Amino acid sequence: MFPRKEIKSNARAALKANYWPVVGILLLGSILGGIVVGIATVPSTMAQVSAQLAGEEYVPTVSTFSTCLSIVGGLLSMMFEVGIAWFAYRVYRGDAPEVSDLFVGFRNGNFGRVLGGMILVGVYTFLWSLLLIIPGIIKAYQYSMMPYLLIDRPDLSIKECFAMSKKMTSGFKWSLFVLELSFIGWAILAAFTVGILDIFFVTPYMTLAMAGAYDYLKRTRMDDVATVEQSVEGTFAE
Repeated sequence: MFPRKEIKSNARAALKANYWPVVGILLLGSILGGIVVGIATVPSTMAQVSAQLAGEEYVPTVSTFSTCLSIVGGLLSMMFEVGIAWFAYRVYRGDAPEVSDLFVGFRNGNFGRVLGGMILVGVYTFLWSLLLIIPGIIKAYQYSMMPYLLIDRPDLSIKECFAMSKKMTSGFKWSLFVLELSFIGWAILAAFTVGILDIFFVTPYMTLAMAGAYDYLKRTRMDDVATVEQSVEGTFAE
C-alpha cells in the first residue's frame, strides 16, 4: 500500500528541519524558471509600449527572434524543473539544502541527456493528451519519475529512464494523483492569502512530498539495469 500519510509526515519534518533554506531555494528556482520564460516576452512588450507611446494601434506579430527566445526559455525552465525535483529529493532524504542542486542538470556533461529526456516527456505527454485529457494525465503520472531518474541514474539511457519510470509508477498512478489531490485544501486556503501561503508553505510541502513519492518508489520498485533493458521495447506501447 502506498504510504501517503507517512510520506507527507516525512515531508513536513524535512521542511520543518530546513524551513528557510528550503523556502528560499525553491523560491529562487521558481524565479529563475520564470525569468527565462519572461525574457521571451520582452520584445513584444517593448513593441506594444512603443506603439502606445506613438499613439498607434499595436498589431501582434511573430518574429523569429521572439520565437527563439520562447524556445530557449522553455528549455531552460525544464532544466530548473529537474533541479528543483532533485533538490527536494535530497532534502527529503536528509541531506543539507544546497543552492547548487538547482543547477544539477547543467553539470557533469549531463545537460544534453537531461534536456533531451525532459523534452521527450513534454512531447509524449502532449501527444497522449491529443487523444483526450485522461490519457494525457495518466501518461503524465507514468513519466513523473523522469526528473529524478535523469539525475539519479546516469547509468541509464533516456529510453531506459522512461522504462524505469513506467515500472516504478505501474499500479501507483492513482496513488500519486491522490497524493497531489490531498493538497487541494491547502491550495484553496493559499488562494485567500494571495499566494503568500503557497510560497511559504504549500509549494515547499508538496514538492517535498512528491520527492518522497519518488524515494518510496525507488526503494520498493526500482529494478536493476538488466530488468529495465528487457522492458524498454514496450515502454510507449501501452
